[in-house]
Amino acid sequence: MALALVSTEFLTAMGLMVVLVGVPLFVLGVIALVTGYIQYDAERYLEELESAEVAEDGELADDHR
Repeated sequence: MALALVSTEFLTAMGLMVVLVGVPLFVLGVIALVTGYIQYDAERYLEELESAEVAEDGELADDHR
């Protein structure tokens, strides 16, 4: 019932503000989430490459003895 006391123009303006603010915040949140995952995955992949390289170097050093 309290909603009937508010004018339709005000509700339209509030809905527009929610869309104008909420949608960009949602999009930025999704972009931040994807960027964070890509960065995490890249760091993990680089660590795997470095550990494989260290293991390879250790095997090469053992072979030269």
